[in-house]
Amino acid sequence: MRRDGCVLISLSLILCLLMVLAVLPRSVCSVVGDSSYDMLIIGPEVYADEMRRFIEFKVSQGITARFFSIEFINRSLQGSNIVWKIHEFAASEYKRSGIKYLLLVGTYEQVPAKYVYSPSSEFDVADFNYKPTDWYYGVPDWDDSKVGLLGGNIPKIAVGRLPVNNKEELKQVISKIIAVEKDFKCGPILIFDGLNGALNSFLGLFRSDYHYCYISCDNSTSSMLNRILSIEDCSHIVSYTHGTPGALWVRASDGEWKTLMTCEDARNLSKMYGIHYLVACFAGALDLGNESLARALITSPAGPVVVIASSRVEVFDVQISLKFWERFSETGDVGMSFLEALQSYLCDQTVFSPKERRFQKYNLYLSKVIYGDVSWRISKGAENNQFICYAQPDSHFRISLKIEAPSQGKFNGKTIVSSSIFLFVLLILYYFLIMRDDEIASLAASVRCITEKEEYVLRRLLHAW
Repeated sequence: MRRDGCVLISLSLILCLLMVLAVLPRSVCSVVGDSSYDMLIIGPEVYADEMRRFIEFKVSQGITARFFSIEFINRSLQGSNIVWKIHEFAASEYKRSGIKYLLLVGTYEQVPAKYVYSPSSEFDVADFNYKPTDWYYGVPDWDDSKVGLLGGNIPKIAVGRLPVNNKEELKQVISKIIAVEKDFKCGPILIFDGLNGALNSFLGLFRSDYHYCYISCDNSTSSMLNRILSIEDCSHIVSYTHGTPGALWVRASDGEWKTLMTCEDARNLSKMYGIHYLVACFAGALDLGNESLARALITSPAGPVVVIASSRVEVFDVQISLKFWERFSETGDVGMSFLEALQSYLCDQTVFSPKERRFQKYNLYLSKVIYGDVSWRISKGAENNQFICYAQPDSHFRISLKIEAPSQGKFNGKTIVSSSIFLFVLLILYYFLIMRDDEIASLAASVRCITEKEEYVLRRLLHAW
């Protein structure tokens, strides 16, 4: 009898092991040999196969990752609160494996966010006392009593989300990420100013060795954005505008409101690029209205592979966005750069107090979202020293140009020609509003260094407006 009992126990253990192995491949995807890895990915079990393709690509880029299904996490921990379970699971992986990134796959219906009590004086169209935030999962020791205070709930993990509704959207997003990241080349940052001079504050805080190119434009539309992307070799976009969940808005010089971009416009973008940083109210909201502009951008066939936005009111983000771009230009790491920006912001004694709760400022942190590949690292060439800026004519945008002389070893004919063309373009852009089109040819002919091909390029740039 004792021997039969031992045999029965052994068979039971083997059967249990086989059952676990049968479930594990769809609950956990991993291309990691030890307990330490970089990125934890959490999403519905139905996304496991597609995420395996993403994980294999990330490994080729030097990022190790593991996927755990939300069903697996729900079964593994006791209790009925799935938000708490996800948080505890992420916290345990941070302590056990030292993860740097957390990627949530799915909308709030599939992977819910935590709603944090942080009241503010916003519009009475929803319960804005509670803010949805993904950053709850990035704080292993989260404490509700520290909300709004100096150093309260500083994130340790960079949290991003792929806000897809189904496998088809996920497949498209992953294909776009792979296409852009595998052969990414840095170019200028394209900046739109729709807030009447917001660029002065933003650009004025950057290092003085940055070059600014200002082109006045009072006809900001999505079709214009496509034209700009077809002419300019831009790698990232920053837009300072007014916003609603499904659109960006600018006010023209005549006082009329018009849309810069809608969700439909986002789906019709013709070019892929890196990051789109949206400084606009509600553009990142997944729980207001039928569609989110940030979600439309990230799930579109073209457009960006990373969208940074806010899900609630944006009180002109300067500190966070500035710190992010400074760190990103130095490291090329999207997630870590944004994490450091948030950490610096929450520890700023000029913004927060250790005793007085400042919810409005705190909400800038809570409502920030990163949609796309939060673990994206540009291995080289992340630093760029050129901005291409489009602003309303009445924004009183001030520019500063600093063209440093090249070293003797780099001073050649190509440099001279490039500098001459650059100065000539600025001259043309300054005077084109008062010049007749037939004067362009005569002016170009009077400058010996401008060839027929270069004149053609200038004419295209001018006629684009």
